[in-house]
Amino acid sequence: MPKKTAGRQRIDTTKLIEDRAQRQVTFSKRRPTLFAYAADLSARFGVDTAVVVFSESGTAIAFGSPSVDAVLRRLKDDGREPLPGDAALDLGDLAARRRELKEAQALAAAEKARMKAVGVKVKLAVADAGRAGWWEADAGALGQAELPEFERALRKLRDAVRCLVDKKSAPLSAADAPA
Repeated sequence: MPKKTAGRQRIDTTKLIEDRAQRQVTFSKRRPTLFAYAADLSARFGVDTAVVVFSESGTAIAFGSPSVDAVLRRLKDDGREPLPGDAALDLGDLAARRRELKEAQALAAAEKARMKAVGVKVKLAVADAGRAGWWEADAGALGQAELPEFERALRKLRDAVRCLVDKKSAPLSAADAPA
């Protein structure tokens, strides 16, 4: 029995895609990869990068590290002194920024893990009490770390309920009022 589809085939990436719709789809799918490669170059080698792409409709889509404007200003200056506020990063400054980034990522991961543990503890407290919703958790069973998060969630729930009640009980307009 012969194959019904052509399957996945290799295409010539240097040839213009004739179908306009297919060309737009391919452009939309490949653009993020192009920008990711530019970001990777910037991060790995500590270089400033700028990529500007114009779509068929004439829309400019840009990526820059540290920013497109900073890179273009340096290009415009032809190697002369950078403009005020555009001081070039030295390697020490770049290394310090990378350290700060790693520290921030580590803190974010730790907070995410802590919040997950709080959620598990609240779910266990609800399950132990045989209640239906997380908001019915026994506050006495929660620890010092969980109570502020539980209070914040309860306040958020209260505000959402108030907003819904306000919408439902909005005064009737003169046309809807009983005569």
